Amino acid sequence: MIPKLDRLIFGEIATLTLVILAILSTVMFLFRILTMTDYLVLTQDGIFSLLMFIIFVVPNILKLTLPLSLLFASAIVSMRMSGDREAEAWMSSGVSILRFCRAPLILGLVFALSASLSALWMEPYARQQWRIFRWIHARKGIESILENRLREKTFISDLFYGGGSKIALYVDSISQSKERFNGVFLGINEGNGERPSRVLTAASGRLRTDTDKGNYDYIFELYDGRLHQPTAAGGWNVANFDVFRISLVNMFQKQFEIGAFDSNDMRSYYPKRYITELKALRQRSDWGSSQRSVRDHTFFYEQIAVPLSCLFFPVIGVCLGIQDPRRKAGFAYLGILTVVFVFYALIMMSQQLAVKFIVIPEVSLILPLVSLSLMSLFVLIWRQRHPPSTSVPEFLTREFRKFSAPRRKGN
Repeated sequence: MIPKLDRLIFGEIATLTLVILAILSTVMFLFRILTMTDYLVLTQDGIFSLLMFIIFVVPNILKLTLPLSLLFASAIVSMRMSGDREAEAWMSSGVSILRFCRAPLILGLVFALSASLSALWMEPYARQQWRIFRWIHARKGIESILENRLREKTFISDLFYGGGSKIALYVDSISQSKERFNGVFLGINEGNGERPSRVLTAASGRLRTDTDKGNYDYIFELYDGRLHQPTAAGGWNVANFDVFRISLVNMFQKQFEIGAFDSNDMRSYYPKRYITELKALRQRSDWGSSQRSVRDHTFFYEQIAVPLSCLFFPVIGVCLGIQDPRRKAGFAYLGILTVVFVFYALIMMSQQLAVKFIVIPEVSLILPLVSLSLMSLFVLIWRQRHPPSTSVPEFLTREFRKFSAPRRKGN
C-alpha cells in the first residue's frame, strides 16, 4: 500500500505538471505556428496541413516542456506545503528531505521515460511522415503548374521556394502533351539580390516521371544547353552541357521546409540506426573536420540529456520549494530559473565547442548531466543539514566555518 505522504505529493505534483505542460506546450506551439502562414497558403489544404504540422512539432515540444513542467510543479507544490505548514509538520515528525523526494523521483522516472519516447521514437516517426507529406504536396504543386500555368512563349517568374529564392521559366514551344519543349530558359535566383545565381538555356527539353523510394517525381531534362553562373567581378562563367537533369519535386519541396535541420535525414532515424550511422561517421576520413557530423552527434546526445533531466529536476524543485513560510517565494523561482539557464546554457555551449573541435561531442551529454547531479547533491545537503529557514548564503557560511574550524584548533 502506498503511504499517505507519497500519495499526497505524487498526486499534487502529477496534476500540476500536466497543467503546466499544457500551458507551456500551447505557448510554444503558438510561437511555431507563426512560421506556418506561408506554408498553409502554399498547400491550400489548411486543416489537414495544420494537423500534420501538429504531429510534426508536438514530439519536439514535449521533449522540452516535460522536464520544465516537472521542475516548476515540484517547486510549486513544495512551496504550497511550506506555506500551509504541512512540510513543517511532516519534518517535525521525523520525515527527512530524502523521504520527501521519493515520490517526485518516481514521477521523474515516469516522465523521463515519456520524454525519451517522445525524443527518440516519436520525433523520428513524425519527421518521416512529414517528409512524405511534404513530397506529396510538392508534387501536387508541380502538377498544378504543369496543367494550369505552363504555356509556350510565356514567362513563369513567381515560383518561390525555401530561403526566398525564385525560379523563372520560359519555353519557346511546347508539345500538346507537355512532355517536349524547345527553346528553354530557366533562371534561378537563390539569394536576395536581383541578379540570378544560375541561368540555364537549352535547345530542347523533356519532362518525364521517375520514382524515388516509392514516390514518383517529375524530372526536367535539358539537352544541348549552357549553364551561366555569375562571377564576383560581375561577369559570367559559361559551361556547355549535353544533358542536365532537374528533380522538380526536390526543388519545390524546399518551400515546405520548417526549421534549419528539417532536411537532415539522420534526424528521422530511430536510435539503433542512428547509432550505427554515428559509428560510420567516426570511421570517415573527414571526421575531424566535418561540422555536420559533429552536429549529428550532439543532436543525438541532446535527445538523451534533456529527457534524463527529469531524474534531477524533481529533487531540485522540492529542495528549492521547501522554505520558511515567512520568506517570499521569489528566491525559489530565481533558483529554478538559474537551474534551467545553467542546464540549457551548458548544452548549447558544449555543442558549440564540439562544432569548433575544441572538445569531443560526448561533452554535450556528460557536462549538462554532471552539472545537474552536482546541483541536486548541493540542494540535498543544504536541506538535509539545515532547517528551511536557512538560506543558501547562510548554508555556505556555516559549512565553511565547519570546514575551517579544525584547522584553526590545530594552529
